[in-house]
Amino acid sequence: MNQLPPAPPAGQPGQPPIPPPQPVAIPVPMLPQPDFIRLSQGLLTVAQEIALVPNVPLQGIFNVIMASLNRIEGEVAQVAAGLRAVEHWLDRNNIELTLVPIQIFNASVNSSTNIMYPPGIHIVPGMPLTRMEIHTLMGTAGANCQVTAAALGLPNLPVTATVMQRHQQIIEYLGAY
Repeated sequence: MNQLPPAPPAGQPGQPPIPPPQPVAIPVPMLPQPDFIRLSQGLLTVAQEIALVPNVPLQGIFNVIMASLNRIEGEVAQVAAGLRAVEHWLDRNNIELTLVPIQIFNASVNSSTNIMYPPGIHIVPGMPLTRMEIHTLMGTAGANCQVTAAALGLPNLPVTATVMQRHQQIIEYLGAY
């Protein structure tokens, strides 16, 4: 018994009914349309070319790929060598920058004051502790010069180098002039 009330009449009594809305034409710009004939011809061409891929000799492709990989490997080796050179340069400059304050200190202290060694250098028997001891290394027939040079990690001198040259290398490295 629950019924909906009757729908109101369309329009007011004595007035004509409201007409239904009319569709409105919206202007649409004319966009380029696909040429389905050309599209199907292009796809046919692609399909024909793909069908020919198995005919390519594998050895030829393999040779091209290997040549490219070898070229890339060579370029990577050149870059790695360049990076090693830069790393060596940075290490050398870092050591030199670390040494400057030590060299200034060692050059300015009196001959009986203990000298400074770079961080990480382990003092071993035979190494000089003062500027005076550095200058007396010459009298030890070079044994203490070699011990000191090895502990400092100094580069090797030529086989023909004299004790005096090794001694000078140590003095310059430590700045104990």
